[in-house]
Parts: sequence; structure tokens; C-alpha cells
Amino acid sequence: MENDRNKLQIKMGIVVRGYFIFPLAFGCLLAVLTAAMYFISETGGLISTAILLAYGVGLAIFFMINNKNFERGLVRFARQYGGLEGELISDFPIPYVITDPDGRIIAYNRIFGNIYEERGSGENISNVFETVTLEDLNPAEETGNISVTYEGREYRLVIKRLKVTKDLIESKVALLPHHDMTLCIIYMFDETETINLTRKLVEEQPAVGSVYVDNFEELISRNMDIQQNINIAMLDKIIGEYFSKVEGIVRKLERDRYFVVFKKKYLATLQRTKFEILDQVRTLEIGEDRSVTLSIGIGTGPDFLTAEQAAESGLELALGRGGDQVVVKEGARIYYYGGKTRQAEKNTRVKARVKAKALRDIMISRDRVVIMGHKNCDMDSFAAAVGIHLAAKALGKPSYIILNRENNTIRPALELFREDSEYSEGVFITPEYAFDYVDESTALVIVDVNKPEIFEIPDLIQRSGSVVLIDHHLQSGDRIDNLVLSYIDPTASSASEMVADMIPYIADQIKLRKLEAEALYGGIVIDTDSFTKNTGVKTFEAAAYLKKNGADINMINNMFRESLDTAKVKALALGTAEEVEPGFVMAVSPSEGVAGPTVVAAQVANELLDIQGVKASFVMTNIDGRTYISARSHGDTNVQLVMEKMGGGGHLNIAGCQMEDTPVEEAKKALVLTLRKMLAENDIA
Repeated sequence: MENDRNKLQIKMGIVVRGYFIFPLAFGCLLAVLTAAMYFISETGGLISTAILLAYGVGLAIFFMINNKNFERGLVRFARQYGGLEGELISDFPIPYVITDPDGRIIAYNRIFGNIYEERGSGENISNVFETVTLEDLNPAEETGNISVTYEGREYRLVIKRLKVTKDLIESKVALLPHHDMTLCIIYMFDETETINLTRKLVEEQPAVGSVYVDNFEELISRNMDIQQNINIAMLDKIIGEYFSKVEGIVRKLERDRYFVVFKKKYLATLQRTKFEILDQVRTLEIGEDRSVTLSIGIGTGPDFLTAEQAAESGLELALGRGGDQVVVKEGARIYYYGGKTRQAEKNTRVKARVKAKALRDIMISRDRVVIMGHKNCDMDSFAAAVGIHLAAKALGKPSYIILNRENNTIRPALELFREDSEYSEGVFITPEYAFDYVDESTALVIVDVNKPEIFEIPDLIQRSGSVVLIDHHLQSGDRIDNLVLSYIDPTASSASEMVADMIPYIADQIKLRKLEAEALYGGIVIDTDSFTKNTGVKTFEAAAYLKKNGADINMINNMFRESLDTAKVKALALGTAEEVEPGFVMAVSPSEGVAGPTVVAAQVANELLDIQGVKASFVMTNIDGRTYISARSHGDTNVQLVMEKMGGGGHLNIAGCQMEDTPVEEAKKALVLTLRKMLAENDIA
């Protein structure tokens, strides 16, 4: 074998030398003859020169045409010359191919050759894998990875760039033509089975559901015994049959609670149909105008414990958002379905009493109480904070209210409080000093907001040992880690109503003064648009309680009477109103030189609803590059879902959002696109 290899080396050496030396030697000889011809005849010399030039051009063309074929021939020789080493590489069980940086194939082993030959005689790697690009062959790093599909199988291509050095040329591939040549070596790893197993593992993961009947007590209290049993049996059947379609197991834990488990691969099917079980259970009527509704939390995870915890968290979120909906939690991602109907008010004080006593225990156990609302504090947030401050003071606890900047909405009320001796000093603190008041021994009470990103100071929740949340907006985010008490009631008109309802149960000795009663009454007035929107029995009961404690309605009306400048701004905003879709009106309210532009925008949105044919109104105003949207609607249109799509939230017919670094024109385009998509999918009505 050694003799054969030597003979092959000698033979190939002669071929290579002949390929380069003979044409050059002939060219040199022709040049000498040309020079000699000038001594004999000038004409002959010119003819010889022309022949020499033609030869040079022809030789250059010859090398250009045959250079790549010659390179491939040299590489083939190098592999053959490697003998046993070449055979082992050629039989390597992983397909590999060598290309130049442009993707032209130079060499490959046998197993890749089977693929290459099946695809035809193309000379570029893109003929084999159409998705491979020049950028893939020239990765920023020395080694790159890409995934391709070929013949129904999944491959991972490892692309390694190799610079041809002098040592490499001398030791391995002795006849490569360029010392500075770069090669792309591509290894193919068949990951089809691994990917299939991984996909199957994910699909087989558990999806756990926690199902709660929102109005079960009404279901059994408004019917005769026989009808009760029929309705309960029908409810069990609907839930059981719905999840049996996805091979789910349903177990009834309590009269109004069900536990469900099924494979994660079926979750996408339920999501595509938007959990039609929500509509199916509404066929069970409680009374003339009420139907059964469900709240469902569904969680996924690598094990049952993780999935079950996610499901419970999703159910809590669904209930906090008003019920009649499904919340799906897949890791950090949360998806909402349903929630199109208004949650009925439960005219009971049991919940308020329980929450009030829990809040009292928390405040008693802490050294101080700090109350915080949302950014751009409005009257409802301010009044609710005042109510909690009054309760803490009655329990003998130092209490402070964080207040950032004053706006036109609360200025009249705030001036009255600062003139009062009990609020003149020390009660209202600015954000820069708030961190000095909050630590592990502080009860931090957050009112009128449940989204951390729009808290007055979001970072405070990490410093407090006990965080309490009191809000009337639909919950639109996950739980706060150190939250010890959450009281979210979407049926309440305002946070002021909720606080007024709790005050009598926190401490018997609490006595509302006229100033505080008027503040709470004003918070209710603002959030209900003078008791015309989102009111219930408890709203008027709270108003009556505040009136009994000295709230002067005329004083409140005078406090919130608008100025002539505000009236002019509202007129300008109304002049920009346009109908972007039938029944959906959008307008822009000025902000420059306007005191409380977000409040004016909300007022304009309310006034637009009084126009005949208007189902929903959206009014925008831009403050320091941030666009605020106030959304209002009648009962048959859910603007809360629209605002959630744009990063906000609220109630079914009162909602809003804030868009950072967004001009009004961009916000208008985003709103129109969102509206049209949701209308097409029937996700608003």
C-alpha cells in the first residue's frame, strides 16, 4: 500500500507541476522568441508580441475556468492520499460537507453524498437546504448553529469556519491552492427524535383547572328544591362533558368548586374556541335576568404541584376581575378569555366586615401606616387615602399619605385639608421622603389601583412588611409577593365607596367629620359621574352614610364646578370627535395650559356617550410624551377589554390606559387597529 501511495504522490506531483510549469515555461520561451524577432524584423516582432499577448489572455481564461475544478480535484486527491484516515472520515456516521464561503460544495463524506446526490447536481449548499443563507455560512462567531428541515426530518447544522494555514496545508490537505483560503465545515445532527420527544413531553405535561360557580348561592336560593337539583345536575353535566372532550378528569370538590386535569396539548383547542363553556353555562337561568356564570383558572407546569398553584392563582385573578371568565397561566404568560358581562352586585356587608377586621388587625400589629394611591392622583384615590388615614388614627397609629403632585382635580379639596389643623403638617409626604417612613414594621395600604406599574412609588412594596390592597378596578396583573390582604370589588363604584363601607367596622370610635365625609362623597361623585354610571345599592347606602355624617352636597358641587377655561378646552376636544367605527367615537383633548388634562379627557368621554348612536367613546390627551386614553361605554360594550389589549384596564364601561413615549397620532392608529380586530372577532360586545 505504501508503494501505491508513493506512486500516487509522484503521479499527482507530476500532474500538478505540469499544470502550472508547462504553460509558464512555454510563455517564457515565447517571450524570448518575441524579443529575438525584433532583431530580425520589426514586423515579425510585432506579430510575435500579439501572439504572446493572445497566449497570456488565453492562459488567464483557462485558469479562471478550470481553477475550481482543479481545486476540487486536489481536495479529492488529498482525501485519497490520506489513505486509511480519509476512509475513516468518509465513513464518519455524521453527515458533513465542506464549502467555500459562498456555499459552493468542495467535499463531503459518503452519508452526505447520499443526500447530495438525491437532490441533483447543484454545486451550492442552498441546492440541498434552501433555507441556508450566506449569513448562515459566515457566522459572527467562529461556530454557528441553525436548524433546517429536510425530507420531513429536523437537522441542526453546526457551521464551523476554518482558516487554511500553512501548517494545515503542509500536514493535512497539502494541495489546497490558496494559503489564505477559508473553508466552511458543516456537520449535520439529526435531532428529529429528540425534538419529537421534547414536544411530546411538553404536550403530556399536566394542565390543571380550578372551576368556581360565581353565583351558586343564587342558583340554589331562587328555585324550588326539585328545580335546584335539576340545575345542579345540568351544571355538573355541562362541565363534565366539556372537559371530557379533551380527555379531562373532573372532580367536584365542593358544591361550587370543581377540579379539572387534562393534557397540555389540548389547551390550544380550548383557547381557539375561547372556552365556549362560558356561554354554555349561561343557558342555566337563575331568574328572569340572571344566568349562571363560571370563573376558571387554568395553569400549566412541569409537574402537578406547579400547575395546580398556577390554576389557583389564575382563579383568584379571574375572580378579582369580576368573574365570568377564564384566566390561563403558562409560566409568566397570562391569557384572558370572556369577562364580557357585568358582575352583579352582592348587597351584603359580610365581605366588607371581614376585610375591615383583617385590616384593623394588620394596622394594630404595625408601628405605622403609610397610604399610597396611583400616579396622577384623582379625587377617589385621595379620598380613599384620607378614609384609611382616619381609621389608622382612630387605632392610635401614626399615619401618612403619599402625595406626589397636585392637579386641578384634587386641589380644591386638598386646600381645605391643609387649612385643617389635623392635616396641616406631617400627614402628606412627598415621594422623595416616603422611603424614610416605610420598612418591615410599616403597613403599606394601596388604594384605588392594583397594577404595580402605576403605583405612586412601585418600589415601596418591596420595603414594607405588610402590603394591603383596596381597589374597585378589575384585577389585571399577578399577585404581589408580600400582599397580606387584598380587597378587590369590581362591583363597587369607587374606592371611596369601599372605604366608607369599611370604616364603621374598623373601630367603633371612628367619627367622620364633615371634611372627611365630603371628601369620600366627592370621590364617589367623580367616579360615578354624579351617580349616573356604575352605581349599585351599596353606592347609595355609602352616600347616605356620608350624608348622615355631614357631607354637604352643595359644597361638593361647588368644589367641582368647572371653570370657563375648562369649558373651552372641552369644547375644543368635542370638536375633534370622529366616528372610527359605527358607534365608536374617538377625540383628542388638549393638554398644554390645561389644569388636570386627564380629568378633562374623562369628562369629554362621558359627554360623548350622550350623543345618539354612540356605543363607546375614547378620548386621548398627551402629557410629556405619554398618551392617556379615557374610555367610556354603555352597558353593552366592554371597553375594559379594549384597554387591556393596549396595556391598561378598568371596568366594563369605564376604563383607560397610558402609552409611554407615544404621540397621539400613533396612539390613534393603535386604538383603531385594536378596535377593528376585536370587532371582527366579536370580543367587545
